[in-house]
Amino acid sequence: MKKITVVAATSGSPKPFTYEEDGELTGQNIELIKAVFEKLPQYKLKIVKVEFSSIFSGLTSGRYQIAVNNLAKNAEREKNYLFTDSIFKNSYVVIFKNGSDKAKIADEWSDLAGLSTVGSSGVNSTTAIEEYNKSNPDNTIELNYSSEDLKSQLEGVESGKYDFLVMDKPMFEYYQKEYSLDLTGKTISGDLSTALMSEPYSYFVVGKEETQLAEDINAALKEVVEEGTSKQINEKYFDEDYSPTYDD
Repeated sequence: MKKITVVAATSGSPKPFTYEEDGELTGQNIELIKAVFEKLPQYKLKIVKVEFSSIFSGLTSGRYQIAVNNLAKNAEREKNYLFTDSIFKNSYVVIFKNGSDKAKIADEWSDLAGLSTVGSSGVNSTTAIEEYNKSNPDNTIELNYSSEDLKSQLEGVESGKYDFLVMDKPMFEYYQKEYSLDLTGKTISGDLSTALMSEPYSYFVVGKEETQLAEDINAALKEVVEEGTSKQINEKYFDEDYSPTYDD
């Protein structure tokens, strides 16, 4: 049987979801998509590294069939693309420099108004801050967009370049363990937290016309989760399982 080639696009960031090591793409998302396609013998998976800005246009044009980049769901994307079942269940923390006075007074998201942060376009936390700023035009958070990797963004908080950073708790714990940064993570309540946690999942994203591919991925993904392979991959990178359950 002739296999159908499926091209999966990733930017190779953020680590540890997707990154290069010794010239090879790896990471939690990369290992997971490979495990999924091991159960789909009708397809041949090809993973390519591209600029983040070209991932969605490539899905639209058909150059790529899947985006593998720890991606969030939002209304605009849902109009134009298909989302698989969720692949990862997140929780979030706000990162400050250790000893920061700002951390001591920040209990709700409104306490962060007027402070500066940094984020990559399209990720859950950046999307939530954008929505917060739209809803609070007189009390906004200063959002700086950056294509820097997360280590550089965290170092920006550590150096005082930015006041805080919102990120996935498992990812922060990974970076803290890896680089011993002088930072602390704090859970904050309020509207922005609600916005983040109302959709605390990451997904693979496929082209709008790729309905059969999406169905096949979902069937294989369910097997990968239920047999424990997803758990093994998560524990390898995070020492904890963040696999969604099918009761979520």
